[in-house]
Amino acid sequence: MVSVEEAYNIIRDNIQPLAAIPIKLEEAAGYVLDTDIFSPVNVPGFLQSSMDGYAFAYTLGYQDSPLQIAGMLQAGSSELLEVTIGKTVRIFTGAPLPEGADTVVMQEKTILENDFITITDSNLIPGVNVRQIGADILKDSLALTKGTLLTPATIGVLASMGLSEVTVINQPSIHIIVTGNELQAIGKPLSSGQVYESNSHMLVAALHQLGIKKISVEKVTDSLDNITAAIQNSISQSDLTLLVGGISVGDYDFVLEATQRNGVDPLFYKVKQKPGKPLYLGKKGKQVVVALPGNPASALSCFYLYVTRIIDALSGTQNAPLIESAQIMNDYQKPTGFTHFLKGHYNRKQKQVELLTGQESFKMHSFAQANCYVELGETITAIKKDEVVKIHLW
Repeated sequence: MVSVEEAYNIIRDNIQPLAAIPIKLEEAAGYVLDTDIFSPVNVPGFLQSSMDGYAFAYTLGYQDSPLQIAGMLQAGSSELLEVTIGKTVRIFTGAPLPEGADTVVMQEKTILENDFITITDSNLIPGVNVRQIGADILKDSLALTKGTLLTPATIGVLASMGLSEVTVINQPSIHIIVTGNELQAIGKPLSSGQVYESNSHMLVAALHQLGIKKISVEKVTDSLDNITAAIQNSISQSDLTLLVGGISVGDYDFVLEATQRNGVDPLFYKVKQKPGKPLYLGKKGKQVVVALPGNPASALSCFYLYVTRIIDALSGTQNAPLIESAQIMNDYQKPTGFTHFLKGHYNRKQKQVELLTGQESFKMHSFAQANCYVELGETITAIKKDEVVKIHLW
């Protein structure tokens, strides 16, 4: 049995990133860059108007007499125009400046009469309302670094540089194996002694929130041979196997023996925590096997606290719950020896956390009202209202 911190360290030291893959830009959201990106172009690549107005040569003067409109340029125009003394060009946002122009005056700061404008902006300075070449990104400069998460904004940056494909750390393919003779599929009537199977639906939803796309689910009965075969198949096809249930020490808990039959090397089994003590992590080659407790609240707890870290280690992401400090609004007592993770609701404005009722490992209703865990370490025996505690936000 290991401590919570030891379990974290084992994950950190034993789970390596997956191989890098090329991916099309439209499919890259949620992945992490495996290489630095240097821009192949200037962005923008030409002098560009940032306003609707009139482009002219400030250095040639504009105050002595009106400027004659010598043409018009809109965004995307390739027409070659030039401004000289006494001339201006009607221009729109995003359009390239005509040859000789260096400044754009806003249309609201002019008076238009026939084909002439008079500039009324007394605060006008040279170069205003003009985006310089490379003002956003210079050619050959470092635009994005290795390890950057590809968000809508970063994908916009890549697209602005004309890149249609990037190299990323692959995301894991995940196979969920749910065990339990008592489980019934939702939508079917319950027989005596049966409960509806909720863990797979819960875990798939949690994985979707992390942006994981390659997920499959299998349900098996409490049979050593069946579970052994399911693990063998999963290891051959998936980067990460998540088993749910059957990892404790009951007569029908076969998961641990099934991992041994498959030659999975254990990294740890059981953590000094409540809930989620019977948690297992192992590897066979590069394939990772995790066995979660069957109680839904325990399973989801271990997912947030450990599986997110495993996925981060595999894919370079940062999905593990954010750790903050908060003022607790309840008293709580516990024995020593185990870290307790208590369902709580965190008020971000007040920076206060309230412990919820229904802390038992099988109770999900209170979990649905929670947005964090309050962590009380192994040596803590009591916490008083208004003390500061560590919380894990999801």
